[in-house]
Formats: sequence, structure tokens, C-alpha cells
Amino acid sequence: MSVNGWLQEFRALHKRARQKQLNEEEKLLYLQAREQFARALTAAQGMTLKPGEMARQTFRVAQAMQIELSLNAGIVRAMTLDVSKGGFSVMLGKPPGESEVVGFTLRMPDGMDPIIGRAKVVASKKQIGNYRLSFSFHGMSEYDQERLESILFDAALSRIPG
Repeated sequence: MSVNGWLQEFRALHKRARQKQLNEEEKLLYLQAREQFARALTAAQGMTLKPGEMARQTFRVAQAMQIELSLNAGIVRAMTLDVSKGGFSVMLGKPPGESEVVGFTLRMPDGMDPIIGRAKVVASKKQIGNYRLSFSFHGMSEYDQERLESILFDAALSRIPG
């Protein structure tokens, strides 16, 4: 099967999964296809997987999403630069403390309930006038992980013509 043919089948399967129209056999095929698609995205991003690591947990999507961070210094509203199942990146004027665990509210598209949780800074890079901060999620429920992952696949698929 050609790459375009596979991608069209994956799009259709993803759409049906979002509508909760898959039987058990199709769910298994869908999960395998999601991992295959995520591996392609991870490779395209120049990332390597650790032994036993799943690509679905690693790939990122450059995606602007509204996020509100509850820092010790107060509430800050920002837009994500990229999002993954494991975390997100934002630009802020100053970083939170090194060990500070922050609260967040991530706005979801199409009026879906936001994801509310906790995150911790895992990387900070000083740039002109700002800091690019990468956060990892802490204790996110499987339900919210699945919702976020589905949105990430939507975003990735929307950028591929066809």
C-alpha cells in the first residue's frame, strides 16, 4: 500500500475513533496505526526513542493552545509553542523556581472541557527578553492523556495534505 493510501485509511480510522465507532478489532488496529504514525512523526522530528519507549508518548506538535499557569508569583496566561502527551513548551518573561510544581489549565478546542493538572519545568532556555520553558505533566489521568493525544493526532493530520 502506498503512503498516501495508508494515510487515507488512518484518517478514516482516526475519525471513526473520535466518534467512538470502532469495534474491538478496529480499536486494536487503530492503536497500532497511531503508533506507526507517531513513529514517522518522531523520526521526521529527528528524535530517537529509548528502548521500550512508545512514539505516541514522545512526538510533539507545534500547536498554539491557550494555557493558564498558576505560579507562586501569580497566574500567567500564555500560548503553548508545542505540545506532546508528556508536556508542553511556552514563552514566559521569567521562569518559575527550579523545584516549583505549577498548576495549569489547558484550553481544549471545540469547547471541550479543559485539562487541569500540575506540571514541572524540565528545561529553560534564555532568549532575548524571554525564556522558553518546557514543562512535563505530572499525574495526568489516562482520560485526559487520551483526550490530549487525540487532539495532537488531529493537529498533525491537519497539516498533511490529502
